[in-house]
Amino acid sequence: MAIFHHFGSSISQILSVWVTTRAAGLTSYMLLFASIAAGLLQGGAWAKGPVKAKLNMVHQWCGWFGLLFGMVHGLVLLFDRYVGYSLADILIPFKASEDRLWMGLGILSLYLMLLLIISSDLMKKLGRKAWRLIHFLAMPTYLMALIHGIMLGSDSRQTPVLVLYAVTGMAALVLLVNRILASRRKGGGKLIVVQEGGKTRIKQIPTSR
Repeated sequence: MAIFHHFGSSISQILSVWVTTRAAGLTSYMLLFASIAAGLLQGGAWAKGPVKAKLNMVHQWCGWFGLLFGMVHGLVLLFDRYVGYSLADILIPFKASEDRLWMGLGILSLYLMLLLIISSDLMKKLGRKAWRLIHFLAMPTYLMALIHGIMLGSDSRQTPVLVLYAVTGMAALVLLVNRILASRRKGGGKLIVVQEGGKTRIKQIPTSR
């Protein structure tokens, strides 16, 4: 019996609320980063055909699993006896009395992840223009999750975790800048007004290099 008691105590320590919520939170963050990175990489000139299809699959699946782990990360806090979070604290942004701002950013990022995923599934119904407007929220969502993790996670003071946040944050920034530059190169040219068949149209002609 003593062996079983010791084994049960060990499992309880390993699967404590703190360990579970931090593990789920870091997993959710890494999946969100992978989803963001795969989405930004799709804008590259080399990302065509099967490569783009695989990147899109990574983008979508990492988004879904990131959302699921994010939900676990939040809901496990209901079992925390140290602070004593209520369901309202976990579901309503900026409601918690402890670390209100950082908790609020984490909750908002989770809701925005859900919005981004649903909008992708409903892209045909929403239209590409509306979908693109919603997808501009992807980077703010990632940044809120990053700030939430850095400011609220007690393990964020550990060097490996800080390095993880720094490397992924810089990588996301580089990919974003590269995507913006690629979009400008792709859309480069002059806009001119022409008359065709009695109608006025705007055309884009490539600039000479």
